[in-house]
Amino acid sequence: MITIIFFTVLIPFVLSETGLPKFDPPTESVILQEGYLAKIDCAAEGELPLKYTWYNQSDEEITSDASNAVFSHRTENGCSLIFDVVNASHSGFYSCNAENRHGSSTKMYDIAVKTPLGNITKNETSTIDKVNILRVTEDSVEFAVETSGKPDSFYARYQEKLEKSETVKQFYKGEKVVVRNLTPGGLYTFQFQIESPNAIKLQSKMYNVTLLPRIPDVIFRSLKDGLLEIEWFRSIDDIRREAIDLYEISYNRVQQYRGNNWKHDDCEVHIRISRRCFGSSYTIAGLSSSSYYEIRLRAHTAAGYGKEYVNKIYAI
Repeated sequence: MITIIFFTVLIPFVLSETGLPKFDPPTESVILQEGYLAKIDCAAEGELPLKYTWYNQSDEEITSDASNAVFSHRTENGCSLIFDVVNASHSGFYSCNAENRHGSSTKMYDIAVKTPLGNITKNETSTIDKVNILRVTEDSVEFAVETSGKPDSFYARYQEKLEKSETVKQFYKGEKVVVRNLTPGGLYTFQFQIESPNAIKLQSKMYNVTLLPRIPDVIFRSLKDGLLEIEWFRSIDDIRREAIDLYEISYNRVQQYRGNNWKHDDCEVHIRISRRCFGSSYTIAGLSSSSYYEIRLRAHTAAGYGKEYVNKIYAI
């Protein structure tokens, strides 16, 4: 009985592994002769049917429209890339993607063009040399990215700890490298590459970034006999993420003067609640009756303190 169960689980796994598209070799260098018709074949191993897609040097899909100077053509065993008449501008990195129900795989082609004089034209390879994190907020990250080879653009790939898929954003030459609309307090990983990740995902240095937390949602549960019970909301995702390592409550007595102006006294109290002591409530004691107090609460992650919740109460 145990043996039968074992093979029932193992066989689909083996089929999935062997059915995944595979290129051997995964890269290839090709020299084309300028002024001639040229064809490059692309064929992958894997479970049929296989869908093929070619991409040019700008990571744009190459269609099967034969009226174009460069087009794709499906064959019995794969898909070919056809150059009607090769010229020097056709040099560069091309990619062929094969996809089936198990997943996808990509093969890179480094294409150079040989001129009638015997010279070989080859696009300069661009690289990302250095990445610095300049600024982190609760919902954005700004980077400084240094490249060589003068690329027109590059790509950022990023994913939050609790997200199932990654997001891709393209940045053009001279554009400020800021990734926005992120999750406050999120734990993100970033990778940068010149080539479009939609065509090929390259292994590159990973940058781990923790965002600042959001302003806490606070409720004053009770205020009586010099006691103030404070409660704040903690989402399930924040608890699972464990990015917030402490909360800080601070308060001091204030006096109102000249309309809406407030003067703070010099006695300011700070209470830090660390992760090992986490609840979502705290009771402040010893408040003087018939006095105003300003109550503040903020959360902290590895990126620093987030914005404060601020409110004033009148102790009775």
